[in-house]
Amino acid sequence: MKRIILFLFSLTLTVSAAESAKVYVDHAHGGLSGGAKPLESLFQKIGAEFLPGNAPITSEAIAGAKVLYLRSPTKPFTADEKAAVVDFVKKGGSLCLVFDEERRMPLATIGVNDLIEPFGLKLTADTPYLHNCGAIAKAGEINQADREIPYSGGRSVEGGTAFAWQLDAEGKPAQPFAANKRLENGARIIVMAEGMASIFLGTQQGERLTGVPLDPTKTVYWGKDSAVFMEEVFTWLLAAGR
Repeated sequence: MKRIILFLFSLTLTVSAAESAKVYVDHAHGGLSGGAKPLESLFQKIGAEFLPGNAPITSEAIAGAKVLYLRSPTKPFTADEKAAVVDFVKKGGSLCLVFDEERRMPLATIGVNDLIEPFGLKLTADTPYLHNCGAIAKAGEINQADREIPYSGGRSVEGGTAFAWQLDAEGKPAQPFAANKRLENGARIIVMAEGMASIFLGTQQGERLTGVPLDPTKTVYWGKDSAVFMEEVFTWLLAAGR
């Protein structure tokens, strides 16, 4: 009987911890539009709290979050904001950074490499443009199975452990599209070098290498697994410290 009570008590603590986990979603730096409702539904499904951030990032604002989510920022980070983000991760907070190609998000101007280089990660310049080429996330620590995700104009990630790759013209994995890293303090980091999966694009009907280049209105994007891919990404991030 004591064992049953202890088990139920432990289960209650586990559920409460999951329910109290907060994801601070930065809105103050702009970003790709779309995906807000699916994102809120995703967090509700995995027991996380959506914490919107409409003001500059400060240590006080993000102190209660378990994960800081920077989705495709288009506005520069100040020196104080960069310091707050780096300090957050050094103190055990986890980070998810999604970025995109230069014409949408100038790398040097926005300054996101300053947020991740202290932890051995770096976004590169744009990779050669291949319209609607797609990407593949391989089964492993983060993804329970191979996931087909959209990619059409972006970068690569250096450092960390690659878990998803841009596909080349022949459909073979090429440059790393996404990488992860565990820190000794329990923090976890994921960096993605293209933004379409983060706004849940891609359909069952999409065919690779089809459509009109640089025209989303005339392209059906390949990459049917964006939703489950993002769910697995945040499930992994929220498991930090375990």
